[in-house]
Amino acid sequence: MLNSIQTLRALAAWIVVFHHYMQVAFKFSLTDPVSVALYKYGAVGVDLFFVISGFVIYLSASQKHQSPGIFALHRLARIAPAYWSFTLATVATLLIVPGIVPLTMYEPVFLLKSLFFIPAQNPSGIGLYPVVTMGWTLNYEMAFYVIFFLALYLPVRLRVVAIVAGVLLMQAFLPALGGDFIFFKNRIVYEFLFGIGIALLYQKGYVTRIPLVVAASMIAVAFWRISVNSPINHDPYGNGLPCAMILIAAISQERLFSRIGFLSKLGDWSYSTYLCHVLVICFGLRFQQVAGLATWTTFALITVTIAAVSWASFTLIEKPISQLAKNRLRAMKVTDPVT
Repeated sequence: MLNSIQTLRALAAWIVVFHHYMQVAFKFSLTDPVSVALYKYGAVGVDLFFVISGFVIYLSASQKHQSPGIFALHRLARIAPAYWSFTLATVATLLIVPGIVPLTMYEPVFLLKSLFFIPAQNPSGIGLYPVVTMGWTLNYEMAFYVIFFLALYLPVRLRVVAIVAGVLLMQAFLPALGGDFIFFKNRIVYEFLFGIGIALLYQKGYVTRIPLVVAASMIAVAFWRISVNSPINHDPYGNGLPCAMILIAAISQERLFSRIGFLSKLGDWSYSTYLCHVLVICFGLRFQQVAGLATWTTFALITVTIAAVSWASFTLIEKPISQLAKNRLRAMKVTDPVT
């Protein structure tokens, strides 16, 4: 994984964390510049994640010449176990300590739909959000994986065209089915395609030729564009293209990210950070009420706990299961040379 990508993954995850902290803890009521900026722009981390996802998935699959089956197994092993774990942890919290987690509820059929990445109305009435409300992005992610999976059956020269056509068809026709399929009307899915486009440019060597001054200018323009399109509405042109510019600029200066240290770890843990942070924030705020902690003490405690839970989830769930899937694939190749 490129160090620049790791840094951006960490950045995307933690600005979403701080955005949701302001939402849950203060209902976006604070008026200082930092709080207002997090309220207005923090959700752009989701758009950055989508662009990065398109880049990483395409680059990984094309470099390793993955078969559809291997791609599907890797993606499921990477995404599902941690998501299922935090979904069940959220349900347990809703049942055992009701009232701690806002804006979501438990209902058996709804839980099953959440676990299987099927868009469904949250019983709390907030809309098409799963039990772990941040999981709405994973419903798009899994739909993208299905399109990518099908495209892998085609010759290499046709895959990008097939993926683009698949995303456009999904966005155009699924909402026409009505009901909860209206979920797929959101044009944020185009941001996956931005990432694929950047991966193609990167493979041809165009991205790495960008000078530092041009990269810095791209980031400045991207920040300006995001600033005039707030609050963030996940528009692919107002939010997605600026994130694509940030990604190009960062990758072009990969040499500057050679010593990112702890940021690399935060990048590794970013998926678990994304999944766990609201649950940790809610428990932290309840603990603040019980213990009478100061706001800054609570904030520090929540931040450290999110990092710790992210590490534990990556170390105990994500990494071992991904490694198990890889070992299983190696064993299959050894025992069955035909595959």
